[in-house]
This record gives sequence, structure tokens and C-alpha cells, in this order.
Amino acid sequence: MKTKKAANINTSDDTTNMIAKILFVLYLLTAFMPLLGAMDYDAPEWLYVSVLNIISLVFIYKNKETFTPFAFPKHVQQYFLLFIGFFVVGCLSMLTAINVSESLVHLARLATILVALYCLYVFVKQNPTSFFEFMCRIATLIVIYFSWRSIRYFIGNASSPRISEFVIAFPHNFSNANIYTAFLIVQLPFVMYAFVYFKKVWKYLAGVAIFMAILALLFSGSRTAALSLAIILFALLAFIIYGIVKHKATIKKEVIIVALMPIVSTILVLNVNRVDKMSMNSLTTIFQPQAIDFYEGDIAVERNTSNAKDLLPNAINLDNSKGSDSGRFSLWNLAFTNFKENPFLGVGYGNYKAVAKKQHLINHISSKGSYANPRRAHSDFLEKLAETGIIGFLLYVSLFIFPLWLFFKLMRKEKSFLKQFLFFTIFLSALAYTFDALLNFPLERAPIQLYFLLAVIFILTFTQTEAPKEASSSKRSMLLFGIIFLTSFASVASNYLVLKSYQLQRTMRQDLSGKTLFTNQKLNNSYESIKKQWSNYPQLSYVGTVNNVYLANYAIKAKKYDEALEILNKSQNYNKDAFLVKAFKAEIYYHVYHNLDSATYYSEAIFDNYPSFKTNYRLLKGIYNKQNDTVNLARVMNRYTKLNWVDVHEWKVKANTIYNRTKNSELMLKVLDTGLTYNTNSNILLKAKKEVLDKLKFKSYLSNEEVKAKHQIAFTFFRQQKYEDAKGVFQEILKTNPKDYLSVQNIGIIDLVQKNYEKAIKNLSVVITADAFSDGKAEYSRGYCYEQLGQMDKARADYTVSRAKKYPQAMSLPETKYNK
Repeated sequence: MKTKKAANINTSDDTTNMIAKILFVLYLLTAFMPLLGAMDYDAPEWLYVSVLNIISLVFIYKNKETFTPFAFPKHVQQYFLLFIGFFVVGCLSMLTAINVSESLVHLARLATILVALYCLYVFVKQNPTSFFEFMCRIATLIVIYFSWRSIRYFIGNASSPRISEFVIAFPHNFSNANIYTAFLIVQLPFVMYAFVYFKKVWKYLAGVAIFMAILALLFSGSRTAALSLAIILFALLAFIIYGIVKHKATIKKEVIIVALMPIVSTILVLNVNRVDKMSMNSLTTIFQPQAIDFYEGDIAVERNTSNAKDLLPNAINLDNSKGSDSGRFSLWNLAFTNFKENPFLGVGYGNYKAVAKKQHLINHISSKGSYANPRRAHSDFLEKLAETGIIGFLLYVSLFIFPLWLFFKLMRKEKSFLKQFLFFTIFLSALAYTFDALLNFPLERAPIQLYFLLAVIFILTFTQTEAPKEASSSKRSMLLFGIIFLTSFASVASNYLVLKSYQLQRTMRQDLSGKTLFTNQKLNNSYESIKKQWSNYPQLSYVGTVNNVYLANYAIKAKKYDEALEILNKSQNYNKDAFLVKAFKAEIYYHVYHNLDSATYYSEAIFDNYPSFKTNYRLLKGIYNKQNDTVNLARVMNRYTKLNWVDVHEWKVKANTIYNRTKNSELMLKVLDTGLTYNTNSNILLKAKKEVLDKLKFKSYLSNEEVKAKHQIAFTFFRQQKYEDAKGVFQEILKTNPKDYLSVQNIGIIDLVQKNYEKAIKNLSVVITADAFSDGKAEYSRGYCYEQLGQMDKARADYTVSRAKKYPQAMSLPETKYNK
């Protein structure tokens, strides 16, 4: 009987361990979550993890005798206390938060991390070595799957040039390529362990996974991940060599294979997606891809296509540096500035989205002038310093320092190279995460965050201390479980509301995209239906702009302008800048109330702080054009192009605007040369300059006598039925005298004679619209064309007008031609 009972217990334990491993795998599959119609993958991912936490907690509670869920060694208790301390400081920081709803969103995610850490620790501590090897196998399969996405895209489009637009279009199923590459890099050390120590199929699969991952990372072009890869490979090779020399480890072939993989991968990547079909790409092309405009111009200058070298400008002294800082250094400086303003509690956990960003956006550059609101500091460490102050920052840093200290203790104590290699693998994964946290924001990305948690858990579980003691009483255990369950349910509720908000944002954004607000264009959703679905949690959108701006857009489309203004007025304190709130207020005052003073006030307030926001810049130009205020028009154009020098299209617009107002070709060329100085070899600007120079080769304007002489030549060709020659002369006149409507009309009549009726209608319509002649010939000729095309209603209308002008041929028409 006893033997049978023991067998049942073993079977039960095996089942429990199997379910624990299934739940463990489900955590690792977070990156497979679909978008679910949301604006960003983070919303469904965090909801998935928080729901999985509750399932895991129920499973742990039902098997509490097996898992002993509160039997924590002292060092594990210390780590959890550090984490809980960071969470508590985050909660306290809400006292100084700019936007409390945003703090709640991110604190709910932090609670999700904390509960996931607890659940995974309880699973792994049962058998850390077994879970480690199991994780290496799962990571190998995941890396192969996600690496294939990159390889398939870039090699599958091998003939497409590696321009910035092509790289951005890579469908990696993450919010951006940096998140995708960080996800791969934190798993790579575990795959490398499998390659070195596993046997047969798993060894080969791991080798393939490493090669595919390196290829995927290089194709994706993430500089942070490439640097992490270099550090990992160098550290791993150094450690393997140490093992060969110190411990006589027999793994020399793995060293050679791993060392060759990045070399072979780099050669392959440089020869796929060539920008110049005559030569392979450079490393700069891989890690800093440019727009096609730059590459086309660069190739044209190098090969002197259409004498492109002659179009390059002479040296021009610029007022500001070309290297305007709108990248990470600017964001880091912004974070540090906010920390200095609130050194103890910070600006509020999760509130970097909401802080004023004038300091950063004043120098922001964008080739398309699109709106941007940096929601992350691109450094978790500096972001938490700004958001939670010095105490929160120190607690956050301790979450990295504490396991690092335990790792060094493990390495000193352990004599087996195999075990040392296992610990070193865990360290490399944590190092890759830490490096990414210094330069990016993996704390907010569940798939990456989970690998850091697992790295910490493995360090905690492999650290040998005194035997853990279970919680002293069942009541205390129940209380702890109750707190964890309540925390988990709260995080699920918050994460669910965020997902619903993101889904509604996507619906509205797709509905509003491409629509002009102040027109009668219909939307798929009404203002009333959107209001019924509206939730003011969170108050900020997924990119940190005020969410109510979407609602105000629908009010505008419903022509409820006062209501739209009321919504915008109530929302202007949800974040510090509120640029979009001010922008739509400016639009309403400009388009609806025709209040140029108010429109100018809000538009200038945005332009002063965020000059590269092009929609606002265009509105401001429109205001000053309407007022014929050339001084302010020149001011805003000069400031925009000086600060947002990468917008080559605006340099061209500015040059044309200046020419239209001054008729000064030399001044126009100087603007284009300045644009070319900022944007070396821009093909758009090279072509614009060539077009101006080609026009200047002609005489600037023909006199009336010269025009008459050319008309006579053309009429002679016409009488001789040399229609193309006649048309050529008329077109030559129009090159320098574009408003010579007699030439336009005669080209139209030639098209009529040649039975090119649609072309004829186009030219004759230009003449008629300009009301150039009063003889009715153009109307009669266009009517004839419409008649030949079977459009009798339009023909009758033109014949009627021509008859009113007494054109002889129209007067002789039968009545059926002009009356129904």
C-alpha cells in the first residue's frame, strides 16, 4: 500500500512539474501575441502576462504543499524587498505626477512584472538546472522563428535597395526594430550554451539559430543590438578560450565556428539589398540607411550624371551646426533636467511621456516634418531617475547590482567549468538586457523584461544559502496570497482598459487618416458613437499626446466647434506641452471663426517651441500669406529650414516662394545651394537647381515684337500642315512667356485638327478659364471637341456661349446643336 501511494505521489509531482513547464513556456511566448487591433503591441502583451499571472497563482495555490511558495532564502527575500521598495517609491511619486492616470498605467505594468517574477521563481526553484536547459531549447526555437522573419524580408527582397523607407517597412511584429533586436539578443547567450554543450539535434539547431540571429541582427541594422552582439561574442570567445587554457575544455571547434559566423554574415548582408548595383553596401548603409534621395544624388555626383558635379554649391558659411542634436543625448539631458527639478520624488512614475519637451523639440529634425512626442528617455536608468527621484533610482539600480554581486560569488565558489559556463551564460543575457536598458526602454516591453527576470531568477536559485524557511503561519501565507491576487487583478483591470483605449485609438486614427477635418468628408464613426465608447483612462495616447484630441476631431467633423474647443480647453493640462491641443485650437480659429489673431497666437506658441512640426508651420505660413505679411513669412521659413534642415522638399518650396515674390533667380539659387550644403548631394535639390539653370539659359522674356514674329513662323508651319513644327514654336514661346494664351489656344486647335480631343479640351479650358479672348473661338473649338467625344450637353453649353459672343461658325450652327 505504501509503495502504491508513493507511486501516486510521484505521478502527481510529475504532472505538477509538467504543468509548471507549460506555464513557463507560455510566459516565453509573450512575443507571439497579436496586435488585437491596438495601436502598439505592448498593450496586448501586458494584458496577456497579467492574465497568465493569475492562472499561475491559482496553480501555485492549489499545489502549495509541492511549491512551498513562501519558502524564500534570505537573499531572495532581500531582492523582493528591493523590488517592492522600488514599487512603493513609484506609488509615492504620484504625489508630484503631471498625469496620475499615466502613473497608474505604468505602475500596473510594474506590478505585473513583480508578480511574474514571483510566479516564475516559484516554478524554477524546484529544479533550476532542468528549467535552464529547458529554456535553452525553447529560446533556440523562438530565435529561429523570429530570425527567419528578418532574413525572409531582406533576402526575399534582395533587389530592393537598402534605403531608410525599406528598412522601416520591415514587418517584425514589434513596435520598432530596436525592440525586435533586443528580444533576439537577450536570448542569444542561452542558444550559444546549447550550441556548446547540447548534443546532436539540439546542438545543430542551436548552431543554425546563432547564425540566423546574427544575420537577422545585421539585416535589421540596430546599432545598440550590434554593439551588444559584439560584446557578447567577444566575452563568450574569451571565456571559452579561458576554459580551453585553464580547464583543458575540449570545445575548440565551437570557438572557430562562432568566430566565423559574424564574418560570413557581414559579407552576406553587405551584398544583399545593394543601393548601388555596381558595388556592395558599406557598414554605414547597414547601420545608418538614408532616404533614396541621398543615394540617388550621391551616385549621380560620383558618376557625374547630367553634369551633377557642376551643380554642387560653393562653400557657404552656415549660422548653425549641421549636427543638430535631436537624438538620445538630447533625451538624456531632458531626463536629467527633470530630475534636477524634482530630485526626491521625480515627475511621477511613467510620466516622462507628459513632461515638457521644448528643450528637446527645439532642435528636433524630421525629413517629413511629421509630429513626434518622444515618450521614452531611451535609457531606463535616466528615465527612472527623472520619474522617481534619487531614492527610486538607487532602488532600481540595486535590482541590477544585487544579482551581479551574487553572480561574482557564484563564479568564485564554483570550480567546474561547465557550471561556470552556465552562470556566465546567464550573466551575458542579463548584460545584454542591461546594455539595452542604458540606451533604450526594455522595462516597458514584456517579452524582453521576462528574460531579465529569468536571468535574475536563475542567479537567485543557483545561489546556495541556508535552507529556506516557510512562512510561519497559514494565516500569514493566506494574507500574502491575498495581496498578490488583489495586485494581479488590479493590473489585469488596468491592462485591459489600456488595451481597449489603444483599440479605440487605432479605430479613430484609421478613420481620420487622409481626411480633411474642415470639409464634408464622411467618417465611418459618428461623434456620438465615439463618445459612447470613450474612456478617459488613460488620458494620454499611446505616444503620449492628449487622447481627447481624437474626440475633439470627431466634434469638429460633426461641426460642433464650440464643443470641440471645450474638450480641448479641458485637456490642455493633461501633459505639459499640449502641442496638439493648441494646434487644433489654432485650426478651429483659422478655418471656422476666421479669427487670425487667435490662430496666430496658438500657432506661434507651438512654432516657438517645436518649429519642425510641419502641419503647424504650414498653417502659420498660410496666415502670413493671407495677411500678405512678407516679413513674418520670411522669418518662419528661415527658422524652419535652419532648424529642420533635413526637409529637402521645404528648401525647394522656400526657393520657389522667394522667386514668386521677388523674381530674383540668383536669390532662388542661393536658397537651393544652402539646402544642398545642409543636405549633401540631395537628388531632389540637384534636380531643382538644374531646372532653374536650364531655364536661365533662355532669354528671360520675349518682347511683343519677338512674340509676333514667332507666331508668324508658327502660322506659316500651320498653313503648310506642319503641325508638330507649329506646336514646337508655340511651346518655345510658352517657356519664357507662360501666359501667352494665343499660343495655348493655337496648341489646342492643333490638337483638335490632329483629333487629340482630350488634349485640346485641356488647353482650350486654360484659355477659357483665363477669359483671355472675347471672340468665342475657344468656346466653339472646345464645343466641337466635346461633340466629337459624344458629350453633347457640354458641347451645347460651349456653343451657346460662343454664339453669345457672335463667333461666325457658332452662329451658322443648326439649332439642334445648341438647343435640346
